[in-house]
Amino acid sequence: MKRVAIFAVSLLLFFIAGCGSDHVQIKLYTPKTFTPGQPFAMQFKILDSKGTPVTGAKVTADLNMKNMDHGTVSIVTQEIGDGMYVGQANLMMNGDWVATVKVDHGGKSDEEDKSFSIDVKTKESAHKVTKHVELPNFALIDQNGQQVTKKDLIGKTVAMTFTYVNCTDPNACPVLLGNFSKLQQEIKANNVPTNRILLVSVSIDPKNDTPKVLKKHAQEMNFDTSYLKMLTGDLSEIVKVTNPLGEHFEKKDAEVIHDNKTLVFDQTGTLTHEFTGSYIDQEELFQVVAGHE
Repeated sequence: MKRVAIFAVSLLLFFIAGCGSDHVQIKLYTPKTFTPGQPFAMQFKILDSKGTPVTGAKVTADLNMKNMDHGTVSIVTQEIGDGMYVGQANLMMNGDWVATVKVDHGGKSDEEDKSFSIDVKTKESAHKVTKHVELPNFALIDQNGQQVTKKDLIGKTVAMTFTYVNCTDPNACPVLLGNFSKLQQEIKANNVPTNRILLVSVSIDPKNDTPKVLKKHAQEMNFDTSYLKMLTGDLSEIVKVTNPLGEHFEKKDAEVIHDNKTLVFDQTGTLTHEFTGSYIDQEELFQVVAGHE
């Protein structure tokens, strides 16, 4: 009788574990600030239990303040590819919020609470980080085959992102590098000195992104490489950069799944601003980078 009971319990635990493995993973990306009366953009990354982007899902969210009742703000998202879903909300005030995210896909439904905090946007607070983070030590090579270390970045305002040349998601790397292209146009149009500015794209696919490949890509993007570097090198050195900065990436066959971030460091190598998502406010990025001059 005991054996039957043990077998039944084991079978139940196996069934529960098996059901849990079908649940999706939900990642939420939000700006750190907002402007009252203007839409607040939110991005959701939906992955299955194996880390594969989920497509064709219906993703909705109900937003409520964590410590007070100001009503529920509901949003419906639009799919933009690679498991990314974007939506907009009109929030009434700053503070701590909880997004109850619901994902309907393949006849199944998952729900998870995701917390986030926002502040009212000012020129000083837009995308400003609150924790102390410094540029990590590393040794990589640029598109010209020249070694680049942390020492080469100190003394400059550095805008850094993470991309790879063979990116198949039109809403990821092409947009991130497009932000740099537009930033260079703004810098030129406003006659901002570039001797103490450096734009850096770190490859997260170093096996394919050789210096030669990166140089060709920089030419195709029409970058001014006098103050822009596309870095590659040993994977272990790239991880030295990504891990301390919270940039997560994972190779999936020919694709690399990664976070879309643009980080800005001051001339001491201290992280000052973090732009999450690939679609960011170009004027804000320009003001932050130019403002460090």
